[in-house]
Amino acid sequence: MKALGIVEFNSIPKGIEELDKIIKFNELKIYKAGVTCPGKYYFIVYGDNSSVKDGLKDLTGERCKQVISGVSEKLLEALNRKREDKKFKAIGIVEFLNIADGVKVLDHVIKSVDVDIVKLVLGWTLAGKCYFVVGGETSSIDEAIVLVTGSSYKYMDISKINNPVENILDYI
Repeated sequence: MKALGIVEFNSIPKGIEELDKIIKFNELKIYKAGVTCPGKYYFIVYGDNSSVKDGLKDLTGERCKQVISGVSEKLLEALNRKREDKKFKAIGIVEFLNIADGVKVLDHVIKSVDVDIVKLVLGWTLAGKCYFVVGGETSSIDEAIVLVTGSSYKYMDISKINNPVENILDYI
């Protein structure tokens, strides 16, 4: 089973050092990595479930980390910023204080509810926060919001827009 490991650091040098270490000693690939603001570092690694868990268990200095087992193909596409231009009956926007929680919740939502990923933004110019936008039928967005708000997920804010105006997705 394939998995993602997502780790955030308050220190850029420490984050880069830890990424180098886990790649050297584990069968993992770097999926994405970079600096977020204000002056934080994150990375996302990809591999089989046990390699991701083993790689992340001995990290030091991390701010937060998540392992997502059985990661969805839709999530991988969103991380690569692929987006279809579609018209949706409704959209839902959910904001998180960190990248790891946002990506984990998005994976859970798209596996549980019939929605499309419209956008996923990871940390840059957001003070290290993360947000995602999902689109679909109104009932599906309602279901996604209930899933997020009725669980232990630590989201910052959430909104739903019915019948979004034309071209609003260009400004999200």
